[in-house]
Amino acid sequence: MRHKGLAFLLGLLVSAAGQAQVFAGLSESGSVVLSSSQDESAPTLLLAAQALPLTEQPAVLAQLTPHKPVPASYLPFMQEASLASRIPLELIHAVILVESNYNARALSRKGAQGLMQLMPATAKRFGAANMWDPRQNILAGSKYLRWLMDYFGGDVELTIAAYNAGEAAVVQAGRHIPHYPETQQYVPRVLSIYQQDPRVQGLRVKGFRNEGAAGAAGPRCGPLGAATGGAPCVV
Repeated sequence: MRHKGLAFLLGLLVSAAGQAQVFAGLSESGSVVLSSSQDESAPTLLLAAQALPLTEQPAVLAQLTPHKPVPASYLPFMQEASLASRIPLELIHAVILVESNYNARALSRKGAQGLMQLMPATAKRFGAANMWDPRQNILAGSKYLRWLMDYFGGDVELTIAAYNAGEAAVVQAGRHIPHYPETQQYVPRVLSIYQQDPRVQGLRVKGFRNEGAAGAAGPRCGPLGAATGGAPCVV
């Protein structure tokens, strides 16, 4: 890793120190390894997390802050998740914004936790041992989005609906958006941000290909992940 790149990444991690702990180590090739969880490759605690108070959401849908920028401390995790799960960065941003308004300590009345408001069973299912850790929360939430996207054949609307109401509810509704008032509000809210919000433009991670899974045929996505004509696309 080059020194400038390392300095930039360390700067982002320092700014996130109040939200996540950081461990460091050296690979066999001599490269620096940084991680939000301790393991053999990153055994040394570099930055300790501060205990932040939990913030209960007044409703499951977060109260959005108009024109709130994407926090720089979360961008590396969002970009990592975008590549790992083949989910557009814009969609990850839209879900986080609507779910928690980028509040890493958000706790819903139903028990959903963190940036992407994961229920404990969902977090465990997709590999998050600590839902309050921003990186683990974003990675697990994005894995869930990928699973839903595959399950519903790349239908973005049904994926978003299932993220809110659960996949079973969407199936029971005949693979349509369930007639729950919250879900009926949630889907267009997320879609609107996903397709139009300018705050993530220019922040894409290089190497992301916004195409069908494993090269599957499907409509090509535009810069905001929308197929020709504005309809949600297969990703």
